[in-house]
Amino acid sequence: MPVIETTKAQVTTIPHIVDDLCRACRKCVARDVCRSKAILQIDPGEPPFIDPSRCYGCRACVPACPQGAIVLDDHTSS
Repeated sequence: MPVIETTKAQVTTIPHIVDDLCRACRKCVARDVCRSKAILQIDPGEPPFIDPSRCYGCRACVPACPQGAIVLDDHTSS
């Protein structure tokens, strides 16, 4: 019988940041709770983004964002 291994690369739902909801907080709580350091902000005052190559899908950032700007892409919207 073949052995099936699961890896972090098999995570299918990576959260994303909704720019219209993000307030680009000076002290981003979601960035602080991100263990993989996947939430990156290039320019101060601009909304950050989630690097899918770093994110392993723990979703700790989703409830941490006080603005509700980090959501899971459920692929139901067009």
